[in-house]
Amino acid sequence: MKFDFDKRCARRKMVVAAIGLAVSASGCTYFAEQPEVYPDKFAAAESDRAWTPQHGAAIEYTIPMQDRPPSTLPEPRATSVGNKYDLPALIDIALSNNPDTRVTWDQARAAADAYGVSRAPYYPVVSSQVSGGYEREIFQLPGQNAVLRQWQVTPMLEFTYILLDFGRRDAGAAAARAQLAAANFSFNRKLQDVVFATQRAFYSIGAAKAAVQAAEENVELAKTDDDAVSRRVDLGLATEPELLLSRQTVAQSQYDLASAHLLVREAQANMAVALGVAANTPLDVPNLGSIPIPAGLGSEVDQLIETAVRSRPDLAAQVATLDARRAAVDQAKAQFYPTVGVAGTYGLQAWQYKYDGTRTVNANQPQYTALLTMNWDIFTGFKRLNDVRQAEAVRDAAGAQLESLEVDAISSVWRAYYEFQTALSRYQYAKALLSASQESYDANLDTYRQGLSTIVELLTADRDLANARYTIVQSRADLLTSSAAVAYAVGAIEMPRRP
Repeated sequence: MKFDFDKRCARRKMVVAAIGLAVSASGCTYFAEQPEVYPDKFAAAESDRAWTPQHGAAIEYTIPMQDRPPSTLPEPRATSVGNKYDLPALIDIALSNNPDTRVTWDQARAAADAYGVSRAPYYPVVSSQVSGGYEREIFQLPGQNAVLRQWQVTPMLEFTYILLDFGRRDAGAAAARAQLAAANFSFNRKLQDVVFATQRAFYSIGAAKAAVQAAEENVELAKTDDDAVSRRVDLGLATEPELLLSRQTVAQSQYDLASAHLLVREAQANMAVALGVAANTPLDVPNLGSIPIPAGLGSEVDQLIETAVRSRPDLAAQVATLDARRAAVDQAKAQFYPTVGVAGTYGLQAWQYKYDGTRTVNANQPQYTALLTMNWDIFTGFKRLNDVRQAEAVRDAAGAQLESLEVDAISSVWRAYYEFQTALSRYQYAKALLSASQESYDANLDTYRQGLSTIVELLTADRDLANARYTIVQSRADLLTSSAAVAYAVGAIEMPRRP
């Protein structure tokens, strides 16, 4: 019987231990998901990667998202050869180095910490207080003077907890949570700002390099014309003014080439700013001719506008800000009500005294209290009333700002969409213009060599061909930039993924 009893006791101990371990594990898991314990989990993990709301976490604040509109623009791979970087590689550098992303990232982390602070009132407050000292007192007794010497120390442990606050804590936590979401969405939009700035700088450098190539071809074109005029002058078939006109064209083409080289340096400086690196960093990009041209956007303007209203991070940040202002109104109204809580203390008074140096007494006396408390400010000089009015005004301003941002977003998408369509048409016309200008110049050069056309006609065809080359370069850059501008206006810029 004793053996069976021991076995039952052992089984009970194992069951109790298992239950204890399960409770401990669940408690650790619970606290691991709370913002007051690990606030950094509720912001972006790194300054160069976008924040994504996590399903099942304590904060799931997001705006309904639609699928991003399909695009026919292929995404090149992130590679670099020597000092030449393609667009994804430059975007990765920009997100890692641009200080603006770190500023907004740190602001989001600070908002996560503030959200953790807002959760503190849900927990009890435990504090300790220790007082101690020495006291000496002289007093007169019949026929003698007596001296009382006393040493005393009183350690106290205090406990307070709010049971009922009529929504103060809930409103404060909701406001901090919404502000955290706004900071996270603002961080995402800042990443998109950096990406778009890098795209524009990338296409500007490519266009500038293509302009240099076109200018070099125009120099060779002008020299070809000058050679043709020189031969006709040598044969007595052309005049000296015609030769001067051709040399003027050569000088102008060389001047344009020098200006094109300067544009490359300026574009590289703008790229350095976008990347957050020094302007003298050796950096180069491929020519625009190696970048595929988008054939279309894959969505109509109304679909893009709807996607922008639902998915742009700056609009989502303003929606979260509006929710924070609404929570602030609730918190201001809750100040009219009392707070109910419990309080308690426990301590020990330890003291020792000597009376007239003849007798020493030591004593320890426990002390404890248990209280139900209520605090209520009945009149505060109309402060709470005006706090509510102020909070409501700030809330209304946030709502009006959201409407303004939505109007701006719709306008930017509308403008970017038709700028892309126009750029696409211009690029097609520029290709036709270049082809026609090349044919016209070839024909004029051939007829001029045969003496069937004038130098003015030849140089006019030369100028038109040179302008057509610059036009095709600029129209190609405009088309690529406008396609990126549509994605930026919609808020659908694809962030590079770290392998």
